[in-house]
Amino acid sequence: MDYVSIKAAQASAGLALVVNAGVPGPWSESAKALFRHHQIPFLAVPQIPAAANDALVEWTGHRNAPIAVYPGEVPMTRALELLQLAERLGSGPSLLPQARSSRIQVTGWIQEIAGEAGFGWCARHLIFDTWARQMNPEVRAANPMFSAYGYDERRQESMLEGAQSFLRDLAKALKASTTGYLIGDQLTAADLYWAYFSNLLAPLPGEVNPMQAASRVAYEIPGQLLGGYDPILLAHRDFMFKTHLQQPLDF
Repeated sequence: MDYVSIKAAQASAGLALVVNAGVPGPWSESAKALFRHHQIPFLAVPQIPAAANDALVEWTGHRNAPIAVYPGEVPMTRALELLQLAERLGSGPSLLPQARSSRIQVTGWIQEIAGEAGFGWCARHLIFDTWARQMNPEVRAANPMFSAYGYDERRQESMLEGAQSFLRDLAKALKASTTGYLIGDQLTAADLYWAYFSNLLAPLPGEVNPMQAASRVAYEIPGQLLGGYDPILLAHRDFMFKTHLQQPLDF
């Protein structure tokens, strides 16, 4: 990924997109895919995972990625905000169905995948819990990610159950489809988001997802704890990448 400095992004008249640097964070990968789908050029600004990112906070008010910064508008961080921005600025087929009932399904699935307490949050908690068990309390206390993401060992069981329930419901919905897509007969943002977040269940192979070995080990943790999930979950992901999404991942 070609990155620019914050100073260069601030001087630009176009879209700047702050994304995780060096890791295929699913929130960031999904955001990049939204804007690429709609053929919207953007300047990529690096966010360093687990770092303070003080300059980012000073510029945008946010430490984490993704952050979309568009001239004249407040910085945007949430999945549905980014989706609406891409729909508004871009061209090409919409990632939102015209029918309101279908649109509600798409946005609902995105929330369940990427929103607070959704699959991504649950999977991240499973990773942190595994790490926490391998650390002494002093080391864990010194790592800001545990507090920043609300890790609480008492929530591990509920996070595991939440992820399992989500996977069952998603598999059921995919099996009910006759088109290969989650909703309707063409690509929607829900398909896109699941394709990238599925890397927290089973990372794509190295030729598609050239992540560092340590990151791959971490991303494999949720799948090990959630074993027995329906193969259709990854078959859908593979179909999306074969048919619609850029590969290899570039981060």
